[in-house]
Amino acid sequence: MKVKVHVREKTFVVTCGDGEQKAEWLAHVGIVRYDDKTKINVGAPLGLRLEAGDAVPLQARIRDLFGADSEVWVVLKEDVTENLGATLPES
Repeated sequence: MKVKVHVREKTFVVTCGDGEQKAEWLAHVGIVRYDDKTKINVGAPLGLRLEAGDAVPLQARIRDLFGADSEVWVVLKEDVTENLGATLPES
């Protein structure tokens, strides 16, 4: 199973195996790849959202949330301060 993870302007395809990991893991993988690629530390992820803006529960398993080739966006602290209407997932 693969999921596209968006962090700022970058997109990373993350291979998740059977999707046993929690969604929180996916957010952290996206951040690590972004930091490695850009050499910019954006801090810890605050959450994940779908394209429509719906929050993703971070403690749920990836396979229970997404199908093959799904896409998610990492929510960063700056996203919340720039857009006070951003919805954060409940942990």
